[in-house]
Amino acid sequence: MPFLAYHHDCLGWNGEMAQRVLAFDWAATGLGPIHNWPHSLQAAVQMVLASPVPLVMMWGRQGHMIYNDAYAEFAGGRHPYLLGCPVELGWPEVADFNRHVMDVCLAGGTLSYRDKELVLLRNGRPEDVWMDLYYSPLPDDHGAPAGVLAIVVETTERVTTERERQVAEQALRQLTETLEQRVADALSARAEVEAQLRQAQKMEAIGNLTGGVAHDFNNVLQVIAGNLQMLSVEAPGSTRVQHRIAAATRAVQRGATLAAQLLAFARRQQLSPAVISPAQLIQGMSEMLHRALGEAVKVETHLASDLWNVLADRNQLENALLNLAINARDAMRGGGVLSITASNVTLDSAQAQGREELAPGDYLVFSVTDTGVGMPPEVVEHAFEPFFTTKPDGHGTGLGLSMVFGFVKQSGGHVTIRSAVGLGTTVQLYFPRCLEAAPADTADTADMHTPIVTPMGGRETILVVEDDTDVRLTAVDMLTQLGYRVLTAANGEAALELMNNGTPIDLLFTDVIMPGPIKGGELSMRAAQRVPPLPVLLVSGYTRDEVMHNGRLPPGVTLLGKPYRRDDLARAIRSMLDNDTAAHAAHAQPAAPGPAVPANTLQRPPALLLVEDDTASREAMHEILTTFGLHCVAAASAEDALALAGAHHFQVLLSDLTLPGQSGADLARTLLRTQPDMQVLLMSGYGSDAEIGEPIAGALRLGKPIDLAELQQALAPWLSAAQNETNARRVTHAA
Repeated sequence: MPFLAYHHDCLGWNGEMAQRVLAFDWAATGLGPIHNWPHSLQAAVQMVLASPVPLVMMWGRQGHMIYNDAYAEFAGGRHPYLLGCPVELGWPEVADFNRHVMDVCLAGGTLSYRDKELVLLRNGRPEDVWMDLYYSPLPDDHGAPAGVLAIVVETTERVTTERERQVAEQALRQLTETLEQRVADALSARAEVEAQLRQAQKMEAIGNLTGGVAHDFNNVLQVIAGNLQMLSVEAPGSTRVQHRIAAATRAVQRGATLAAQLLAFARRQQLSPAVISPAQLIQGMSEMLHRALGEAVKVETHLASDLWNVLADRNQLENALLNLAINARDAMRGGGVLSITASNVTLDSAQAQGREELAPGDYLVFSVTDTGVGMPPEVVEHAFEPFFTTKPDGHGTGLGLSMVFGFVKQSGGHVTIRSAVGLGTTVQLYFPRCLEAAPADTADTADMHTPIVTPMGGRETILVVEDDTDVRLTAVDMLTQLGYRVLTAANGEAALELMNNGTPIDLLFTDVIMPGPIKGGELSMRAAQRVPPLPVLLVSGYTRDEVMHNGRLPPGVTLLGKPYRRDDLARAIRSMLDNDTAAHAAHAQPAAPGPAVPANTLQRPPALLLVEDDTASREAMHEILTTFGLHCVAAASAEDALALAGAHHFQVLLSDLTLPGQSGADLARTLLRTQPDMQVLLMSGYGSDAEIGEPIAGALRLGKPIDLAELQQALAPWLSAAQNETNARRVTHAA
């Protein structure tokens, strides 16, 4: 009689697990072929399989697992992977616990636990599990301990129910005992929130007022500055005229500086954000700070190791720190210690709550601390308001701190100030963490004494869109003087009509803020949609959200702030027109003679998106896929994968199921909303039956370690296309 049939009939090994045990390839384990098993092992297995309670036996030093149907139900998604698996590999999350069990029981001891809490990954996600556990040794044919028998009774439902009842009771007692205090705390918290809201609304209202004033002021300054510059060109030989023009120009610059400070507070200044290393920034400011503060002020810097980078306007950030340092010098009245600190801070929801408009997350914090006279609470309350100052008349505009406040807010951060009379002041600037790398510092090798040459026009046609008549006429005069043909429009609708009726236009020069439904931002988008795209020079007294996107300008758009100099305008326009001409020439360059090659063989978009957070696994799988002939890109998280998917259309997603943050299954659902024809392959260490939640149509699940033949079969359509492409390239190269 065949051995398996013998065991089935004679030993009474019945049930699903009995069939699995008989069919399992035990020769590949430390237990050896089943027909060589000792009598003691066979008897133990028979006892386990016949029991109605969850039993699992771990045989040998490695604890190869054999269990019954009741334990298989307890194991969840780990079944049938656990059968024959060493216990430490089968339950890696509790490997230390099981190692202790094996050590004790193989030495002849026993263990028992009541409501033992463990965190298990039975179905692909961590869950708290409570169990009654009883461990005892299993003897071999000679009576020596050779394995461990475990009785596993899950008590999770009972424990959680009991704990919830003790909690749905403790909460009730606390509510009863502290109701009065809770009401008082709630009222206090509400009052604090309302005070913060009133302060934020007040600052926002002041910001809107100052921003509007600065915008109109800049328009006035633009007319004055433009006419002064043209007058300077038209009367080069008159010393008296040039002297008066220079004096008037200096006054315009002072007005522009004042307007810039107002815009900084209103969060509407023109920023040029870049990735900044805080350590490099502060170290580079050392000489500037010593010159500004003098010898009587001792400057101390404290820089934490591994500081996070920030995305901000470098010049504005330097100005903000310098402004705070000068305020501190004045508060120390000639002498003291100024400390500048940079550190990484992670705020949870409770910590962020006290800093309005600041979300929980990672921040880089600059702290400027002085040993000065300090400020009383009533002064701190108004410190960030424009034109508020405690200095004597003529010794300050009251715009320094308000400029810092507006710049940090516009950069997505937050400012706090702590001060007490006689104890000094600390101002902290919070900037969101930037994950990009900072560019390497490069020395500015430009010769400061090189004369500035104003580039002249080449008879190109420029469309000027400006609602302010004086500003529009000044711009037209400037551009005509520079040699350009000029068309004008007083609003966005008139400009759009000129753009759409076939009028030849080489560049759009438009104000951002105009009356009517079509603003400068809309015009710039329409210009970018033309074939070929029309270069756009935006001009504004301040920037708004419709111009800047994530702190950056759209491609093909340049921003010029008011008031601008004639030379700045000339260089900006000439540079844009020259770059546009070069781009068109490159695009029209004829291809080298040779056989025609399909476009998709010249520039291959990535066909497969690989997502795996384990570095070694990701690199190995990427190499395998490349060997298959597939063009793929790899990401370490769902967030990185979504960023890549925004730039490329992928045919296949091959993702690990368990990722940091968003899971592989949720990533697939997100991508399928924008790329519905994408094939989804999900990998999991919990096998091909791992839990993914809501089904994903057409998704295939692959168990780890990946079977390469199974992977090739799943990727067969794309492997065939990749091979055809390779063959086509070979033919092309041979020709």
